Amino acid sequence: MKILVMCEGANEEKIIEMLLDSNKLKFTRDDLIGRKPYNVRQLNNPFIKSELKRYNRCVTIYRIGDKQSDKLTIPKDLKNIVFKENIYKYCTKPELEVLLIINEKMYSKYQKSKNSPKEFAKGNIIYNRRHFDQSTDFLNDYYINRIDNLVNNLIEYKKLKKHDKDELYVADLLK
Repeated sequence: MKILVMCEGANEEKIIEMLLDSNKLKFTRDDLIGRKPYNVRQLNNPFIKSELKRYNRCVTIYRIGDKQSDKLTIPKDLKNIVFKENIYKYCTKPELEVLLIINEKMYSKYQKSKNSPKEFAKGNIIYNRRHFDQSTDFLNDYYINRIDNLVNNLIEYKKLKKHDKDELYVADLLK
């Protein structure tokens, strides 16, 4: 069974790409629909629908993001391929920036602040003389040569955060 990885945003997609390219996940590109993760939130995206129909077999879906409140709608023409019991949510809530905060050993300082992770990161995280700016380029530069840090941050995040029972952790996808 192939896997469709749906990422809430470009930064989540970048994280998964880096982990895939570093062979840190329980699956490889060969296991993925289209051999890549997609920055989409719903299955009604024409390209995704086309990929799923071309495969035309049951799939597992991994949804990755910080906001998992939106319900995944299964279009009628995909009901023979996509089943609710094969859909999994992997969360990084409240926001992906928590990973950077963990890496910089600022988690307790962040908790004492009244800022969102994004605001805290903007004010406190500097890498290569560049302030955090929410861009995929920053995230890539920050972790690309420190993939083990990313892996460790994902594991530490799982220890620090409690999720709803139907929400898994990106760390659960690691080898």
